[in-house]
Amino acid sequence: MNTQKGEAKMQEPREVAVSISDRFFTINLPIEDEKLIESVFLGFGQYVEKGFPMKVKQSYVTFFSSVEITTKLVLKTRHVAEWGKETKGFISVMRKL
Repeated sequence: MNTQKGEAKMQEPREVAVSISDRFFTINLPIEDEKLIESVFLGFGQYVEKGFPMKVKQSYVTFFSSVEITTKLVLKTRHVAEWGKETKGFISVMRKL
């Protein structure tokens, strides 16, 4: 693929699954795609930086195959960074299972 000056070389398409219900717009990303996940967290950071806090409900499967659900209030960009770091740790553990 030819690229013009200043344009990045196009990468392979990323796998993204979207589901829409009457209340939620849900995006599923492969846990192997760290760059895409980081991009989503960067977007959350920009959203919060503009003055829009978020109440986040996150679920993950534990070592004992039970589901843990956490809720956190994200008010500042540093909260997004902490949440991103925590999520990256969960993903790292899950990829080793």
